[in-house]
Amino acid sequence: MVSEALRAASRAAIGAGTLAGAGVCRGRAEHPVCGDELELDVRVREGGVAELAWRARGCPATLAVAACLHDAWVGAALGDARARLESQLGRLGGLAAHERHALELALRCLAQATAAAS
Repeated sequence: MVSEALRAASRAAIGAGTLAGAGVCRGRAEHPVCGDELELDVRVREGGVAELAWRARGCPATLAVAACLHDAWVGAALGDARARLESQLGRLGGLAAHERHALELALRCLAQATAAAS
């Protein structure tokens, strides 16, 4: 079960929505067992995430991770994405082992989106 701090982040939904215009790259990932879905729009500049928007459907962990993406990744170098997201999640109570699929969904989305930017 996600922490109260992660539930609050999920309710705030910072970064939820879409990005439009030139230079927007999209990634999408779905968990093959539970069906959780995450879509990510990013604008990459100088090797980092300049802008980000997300859409998510699924369990509380997936929604909470999605809600942490904006704060964790905007302004971050792509190579720091995993560490920054794990740090952000840790500050908000962390994920149980059975919730870590949500972290992997986010990382797959970012990898897909940034592969399109290359």
